[in-house]
Amino acid sequence: MSMLLIHHWDTDGICSASMVIEEIGEEIDNMVPFIGNYFLTEEEKEMCSGYDKIYIVDLALPEEDIASLLKHARVTIFDHHLYRPIEGVELINPLTRGEEQYRHPSTTWVLKEHFGRKVDLLAVLGVVGDNEERIMENRIFRKVIERFCKREKIRFEDLLRAVHLIDSNYKLNMKKEVEKIPWLLRDMDIKDILEHPVWNRNNEILEKEIQEIVSNEDAWIKKGKTLIIEINTTHNIISSIARKIAWSTGMDTVVMNRGLNRHVQIYVRSKNNLTRLIDLLKEKNLKAGGKRDVVGILAERERAEEILEFVVNFLEKNDER
Repeated sequence: MSMLLIHHWDTDGICSASMVIEEIGEEIDNMVPFIGNYFLTEEEKEMCSGYDKIYIVDLALPEEDIASLLKHARVTIFDHHLYRPIEGVELINPLTRGEEQYRHPSTTWVLKEHFGRKVDLLAVLGVVGDNEERIMENRIFRKVIERFCKREKIRFEDLLRAVHLIDSNYKLNMKKEVEKIPWLLRDMDIKDILEHPVWNRNNEILEKEIQEIVSNEDAWIKKGKTLIIEINTTHNIISSIARKIAWSTGMDTVVMNRGLNRHVQIYVRSKNNLTRLIDLLKEKNLKAGGKRDVVGILAERERAEEILEFVVNFLEKNDER
């Protein structure tokens, strides 16, 4: 039986992929979609058609993409994002059983529980990757991480830096490198990650660019309780910028990147529930996905202002604070 693993490109997705490889076996191919796309291109769908069994990990693909995969393969999804049950799909996601997301802060943790694994580096990196410093405000996982750090004789800051180093590959659009990392991580410890020379060079480039954007507060536009930041970059740093600004200001944050070839990226981070926003954006025939507090959108350039205005108006009208 031919097997394919489709996973997200960030640390949680990469570490989750590594865990699946360990549990399912090495007779499996892996891929990430074109970085920045929360959907499959027609070329990617065609490539997937050669497999009998497909695992989707930490990636909320559109239902029409999953329906396409189901025509030729059995599909299993491991995730902690918002998902409606899909007929014909084996869905391993505690949120669909009504469980709270704070108890399942990463897909690595869903996998750890599903396969009965011990708390290891892969599981913890996924948790830290999707939550960064905020995970220490989660009483359950603060204890988990503190125990792990004590056992391994490392600091929380080491885990955070390891996440940034792994993520540097997707942020620089290094798709092939991202697809290699799940295999590499099985034989790496925290020291190997922290001392990886290429990842450290990548991260230096990114940190400089992110800091320049985040520190330029004069370029921020404030509308009510929402901050709007426009950037122009070929690097996938939109989520990092939104997270840093939202967490430092406590405000809803919308970042729009005009630096892509054919599309604009819009990334939203809010303290309010954004699930309805995702549905509304899909009704507008947009590629949108995310979780309760974050939404990523890919839109045609000519619709950029329309979608930006729609998102900001939604945030203002649906402010629950």
